[in-house]
Amino acid sequence: MKNRKVVLAARPDGQLKESDMRVVEEEVAELGDGMVLLQIEHLSIDAFIRTTFDEAAFHGTAELGNAIIALGTARVLDSRFEGLHQGDAVFGPVCAQEKVALPGVMLQKIDDSQLPARCHLGVLGLTTGMTAYAGMLKVAKVKKDDLVVVSAAAGAVGSCACQIAKLQGATVIGIAGGEEKGSFLREEIGCDSTIDYKQGNVSEQLMELAPEGVDVFFDNVGGEILDDVLANIRPGARIVICGAISQYERVGEVNGPVNYLKLAERNASMGGFTVNYFEQDYPEMQENLGKWVMEGSLRLPEHIEEGIDQFPKALTLLFSGGHKGKLMVAP
Repeated sequence: MKNRKVVLAARPDGQLKESDMRVVEEEVAELGDGMVLLQIEHLSIDAFIRTTFDEAAFHGTAELGNAIIALGTARVLDSRFEGLHQGDAVFGPVCAQEKVALPGVMLQKIDDSQLPARCHLGVLGLTTGMTAYAGMLKVAKVKKDDLVVVSAAAGAVGSCACQIAKLQGATVIGIAGGEEKGSFLREEIGCDSTIDYKQGNVSEQLMELAPEGVDVFFDNVGGEILDDVLANIRPGARIVICGAISQYERVGEVNGPVNYLKLAERNASMGGFTVNYFEQDYPEMQENLGKWVMEGSLRLPEHIEEGIDQFPKALTLLFSGGHKGKLMVAP
């Protein structure tokens, strides 16, 4: 049985290019005891994938010529693992490919009777909805009447973070690039107002929208935008570092915040996190996220590229800002 996979062809030098990746064909390994054969249905396009292209990466380093690390949902074709059977939907680190044989212990069986399996990559997903939940509710502890700002707000995590803050009774300002994304955030995601970072000074726009300052900043971008918001925080503000997509293409030369002294001046705090530190809260997160989705109070539009050949395009699209909502590839 043939499999097509996307491998790392060269370590990126600065900006990620499609040519840094290539699609190759191979034979799928035969099943041994404890193994499961999968047909991959959807792959999650996440910013952390880019960090694996660098040596000594936090999330593990992608080896040249190996399938690129990616989370995905899949359907069981054959199983030698007790507890998983043909037709079951599963989630796991399936990597960027069409088919794969993996140890069953690496996979999580998922219930797709009410919501599509791919929701476990998006609104219910570890790197998306659950990350937004952990950052907003466990780290920022957002509450009613907080004024919340979210960067990269039109992306997958940002869209969820905005809605979770609104569900707590906060006022939400979303930062994104372009009027199309601004309209999306106001009309579909429910942001109270938006800032277009491509149109003028972010700090000045923020001062106009939030003259008394910001209570919570959920940051996915870093760089200048982090500094702009730090200049406009209120006493007791909470800055949550979820990601820094503006810095991932130069991890060895990250630009830190110039305005960090505002934290001391305003008795504010800044903390970073990854969702895996909140494993004990996963059941709560999944229960509440699922409830909100079923109620219709939490939604996440999807952008799906068809075909494993589109994986390189999709990953570069994530960094160019050419999508809204959750970006996936259907191999």
